[in-house]
Amino acid sequence: MTVHPPQNPTGVLSSHRATLAELGERAVVERLVLPRLQSRNSLGDVIGDDCALTEPPGPDEVVVSTIDPCPRPVVFDFREPDYLSYGWLTAVINLSDLAAVGATPTGLLVSTVMPGDMTVHAYDRFLQGLAEACRTWSCPVLGGNIKDGPEFTATAAATGRVRADRVLRRTGAAPGDLLCVVGEPGLFWAAVLRALYRPDVPRLTAADAAALEAALTRPVARVPEGIRLAATGAVSCCTDASDGLGAALDELARVNGLDAVVDSAALLPGPAARKVAAALGVDPRALALSWGDWELVCGIAPGRLAAVRAALAPIPVHAVGEFRPTAGDGRLLLGEDGRARPVADFGSRRFDARSSFTHGLEPYAELLVHGELYDTGVADRQ
Repeated sequence: MTVHPPQNPTGVLSSHRATLAELGERAVVERLVLPRLQSRNSLGDVIGDDCALTEPPGPDEVVVSTIDPCPRPVVFDFREPDYLSYGWLTAVINLSDLAAVGATPTGLLVSTVMPGDMTVHAYDRFLQGLAEACRTWSCPVLGGNIKDGPEFTATAAATGRVRADRVLRRTGAAPGDLLCVVGEPGLFWAAVLRALYRPDVPRLTAADAAALEAALTRPVARVPEGIRLAATGAVSCCTDASDGLGAALDELARVNGLDAVVDSAALLPGPAARKVAAALGVDPRALALSWGDWELVCGIAPGRLAAVRAALAPIPVHAVGEFRPTAGDGRLLLGEDGRARPVADFGSRRFDARSSFTHGLEPYAELLVHGELYDTGVADRQ
């Protein structure tokens, strides 16, 4: 698959004030979309027909697919919006689902609704971010749709391929399997809280600041890591942590009918998140359990952790606990001082009083800063 390099598609429309309504539909496609996103495969130009034509998967492979709308990036709530982040996130949200099943991306379909007064510059920044993310993970944009509407929205659907005997599923864990996290959780909400509350964070290095900035504007889909995880044959179950590490661990426990018992000391996030947590007086474990980071969460067969770490190096693979038989419904428990205590829900929940989609950032930020780590309404387990 050949993806064209970025160009300057706006031609004479160099003014940041020019709008999509002034440009018109055909010119939006010809001057903006195609120069940014057109690619070719063995069948010809990918974008341009009523349907995209793609090469079939290999004889032992299955096709996987996913779809997600992209929410308005959180960073827009406290900075001047840069739609490059919106385009990047639109790809990452969907590519992360492919990573969770161990698939190689084969394409992305994108539908955007734009108000007529949206500037050409803003929409081109969206397309630039989308194109950069797709180049990063070798995923061509296959096509999609544009239309006018009252506000900007973006929805994408991704396809991928994976060998049938290597598909990673949420189910399949056994008692004794290790609970592992690929990557560094906690950075996203550490960055958000730092932006909202502006604490003085001692000893924050340039590398720490860069990691926090990337979590806000350039999150990473763990696509290569998912493919390598699948190839090890050591992974019993897997999901991504887009709705939160705590939510992912709790979901794996529930669908496997096992308790996910996490070692409290192993749950700490990386140095940047810990420094922000200390400055705000926030329990760093709450940041680790929060949503917005796109890490993978998986079960690994006992005795295979070293092989998995070698396969994914230099990306860290943190062993944070293990699956255990449950005395009730499977759930996430935090092991500390010989007790296994139920954890409060730090997940991103729809149709909930803390949903950022409806209620903004403040309710969830308050939960992280002032909420309890443990679910005091549920009995501990021994």
